[in-house]
Amino acid sequence: MSQDHPSLARQFSRRIVAEALLHQAPISRADLARVTGLSKQTMSQVIGELEAGGWVKSAGTSRGGVGRTAVTYEIAEDAAYSLGVDLGGTKVTAAVADLVGKVVGDLTEPTDPRGGRHVLDQIHGLAAKLAASAAIDAARIESIVIGTPGVVDPRSGRIGLIPNIRGLSELDVPQVLGSLFGRAVHLENDVNLAMLGEAWRGGAQGCRNAAFLALGTGVGLGLVVNGELVRGATGAAGEVAYLPLGADTTSPEARSVGSFELEVGSAGILRRYRACGGEGADTVRDIFARLAQGEPQAAAVLDDTAHIVALAIAALQATVDLERIVLGGSIGVQPELVERVQRAMPSVFARPVDIRPSALGSAAGLVGAVSSAVHRLHNQRFGIPDMPGDFTIPGSSLARAAE
Repeated sequence: MSQDHPSLARQFSRRIVAEALLHQAPISRADLARVTGLSKQTMSQVIGELEAGGWVKSAGTSRGGVGRTAVTYEIAEDAAYSLGVDLGGTKVTAAVADLVGKVVGDLTEPTDPRGGRHVLDQIHGLAAKLAASAAIDAARIESIVIGTPGVVDPRSGRIGLIPNIRGLSELDVPQVLGSLFGRAVHLENDVNLAMLGEAWRGGAQGCRNAAFLALGTGVGLGLVVNGELVRGATGAAGEVAYLPLGADTTSPEARSVGSFELEVGSAGILRRYRACGGEGADTVRDIFARLAQGEPQAAAVLDDTAHIVALAIAALQATVDLERIVLGGSIGVQPELVERVQRAMPSVFARPVDIRPSALGSAAGLVGAVSSAVHRLHNQRFGIPDMPGDFTIPGSSLARAAE
């Protein structure tokens, strides 16, 4: 027998015990043995190792039959921490969570307008401030996930197509941040993380096949298929801005910005509103306000927008057959648009489509970053590298998507 087998067996035991503790604590050794299928002897060894390492602690006692009591156990939530960051062109928000995913502090600042290295220093500074406010040693933040606009290359971690924060595309961001934090830092597309956030604690809980369609200044898509986040060969999966939908599909601007974004992004909606006789609206929010006042031009442009979005969803459904599609972003989350998209779907797609507004709103990306960071920490401490199968965290059936 290979000498690696005993070590692998112990790792497997740690993994299933840790997952049971995450979901069913407080729980006794006997009950852990029952739910995991491990022997009582193995269970005692695993609990002893985890307790000695500071990862598990006693939660009290429980009373069994004939007056017997048993010590119960739970994950030591303060054993290590994770950092999730949502980086945007105008603001950066960070949150620190404990080992069970509970946020212990969050902070938002305007994004440093100088861009580049200054923004990376700002992220590191935010982490230090959060650690200080939560009275924890910053060195105990063991897992870091940062959501960013643009395309994140899954192999190198480099960022491309990020127009809102200058200078980042020219930097080796993972290397710089790794030097600042003294550990590996994982980057992920912000819309992908919004998808994970909705899967963990939002509108896509319980779904193994779902999408998050963000509609705002620009458009983007986060996609989970069979419980896996779809990134594509170069990290550009979900760049739906380039779907050939709308009046302009061949111009240089359509090829650069994307024809779908030219139609349903905020600038496109405003352009079409003015083209149909609308006046006095400087933002899409103004158009929604005029809709509430009964203005026909506002209703017409939003009906048209909903029809184009429905066409995009039809193309998506015909390709991947999703359980649910969550609409988010500053425009996509508006009930008036969601309802119009829902009404438009039967005219462009034969099968019913479950379309819902984001349950997390502007916090979706940050929640996703936290869930991904916590999940990675669990895999680092309790998982088995390259082993197939889910290692889930409380509140999500899609935690493995964050790998």
